[in-house]
Amino acid sequence: MKVICSQKSLENGTQIVQKAISTKLGLPIYNGILFEVTNDNRIHLFATDSEIGIDYYIPAQIIEHGEVVIPNKIFSDLIRKFSEGNIEIESDKDNVIHIKEEDVSNYKIFGFPAEDFVTFPNIQSKIKIKLTQKILKDTLQEVIFASSRDESRSFLNGILFKNVEKGLEVAATDSHRLALKKIKLTGKNKIETDSQFEVIIPQRALTELSKLLTFEDDSIVEIDLGEKQVNFTINSEGGKDKIRLFSRIIDGQFPDYNQIIPRQFKAIITVNTEEFRQKMERITLFVKEDLNTIRLETHIFAQQPGENRGQLILKAKTPDIGDANEQIPCLVDGEYIEISFNSRYINDVLRVIKTDQTEIKLNENLNPAMINPLSKDEQYSYVLMPVRMD
Repeated sequence: MKVICSQKSLENGTQIVQKAISTKLGLPIYNGILFEVTNDNRIHLFATDSEIGIDYYIPAQIIEHGEVVIPNKIFSDLIRKFSEGNIEIESDKDNVIHIKEEDVSNYKIFGFPAEDFVTFPNIQSKIKIKLTQKILKDTLQEVIFASSRDESRSFLNGILFKNVEKGLEVAATDSHRLALKKIKLTGKNKIETDSQFEVIIPQRALTELSKLLTFEDDSIVEIDLGEKQVNFTINSEGGKDKIRLFSRIIDGQFPDYNQIIPRQFKAIITVNTEEFRQKMERITLFVKEDLNTIRLETHIFAQQPGENRGQLILKAKTPDIGDANEQIPCLVDGEYIEISFNSRYINDVLRVIKTDQTEIKLNENLNPAMINPLSKDEQYSYVLMPVRMD
């Protein structure tokens, strides 16, 4: 193999595909990137850890066809330190890669034979979902953090994609909280199937996918669901800068979350999102790291028809640190509530709420509560279990 391509294309391409590399596999070849010359003056880049894989194409001047696996870390670090311009890459029959920059720099890296590397899977699509980059990235950021990190329960390590009437539900839970987003299928967003489906996709795959997406782009991401794998294609319509990411599908039964979503509440509190976020971050400095417990109290000061003005009181107490107390003006519809939560669970959701106002819906001490962005168009729910108070 012998090619010439720009430093910028190489750096961009390796940064994209190396997100699929994991040291957990333990085989040195899978810490590398497959470089494969195509017949249309492009280099096919592909990296995988067998759980997920990402591929991407970059333009190049092809001098000699071939393929080789190049160790990622040394190669990507080297390319990043080159100045902009053309770089020549050549591999010999012993998989030794020679890298030259304008005849003034010459490096040699020991690679691996491409035939020992797996290929990007040909997934037989049974169901196709089309979503804009913006909607998909928004959705992933709103739910991924609620998935479990406990690998003994693999079905909670993933995010559920489920079609419902006129939409798509995306949910994640770690059994202590639930994040649920409902996507309306309008405009470019659609599902090409008449059958019901539920699939659980690993959170790691969706975390890496989210890094490749942009909030500003309305281009389509195609999601092809196969029997045991799923394939995401970014920029699928134009073909230029097309990125593909595949992942296995988790085999398991996702919990029936509709059973835990509360329908009635003892108190509904409306607060300014930014003020709530800032004061939660401050008071969290005073909670014990092992428990992360914060206490919430509602107080009504002025009762008016349809609008009860009051305060949301936040309290934290740690014997070896001190006490903290915050007061937030709010609207309260309902009765006095005193309840405790894991502060991290509240901070997590406040980082993804974008509306000016947030609703906090509370019940008695050991019953689920809910936090929602206050918006007619927002189809997002966050359910969390309280902590037993002493």
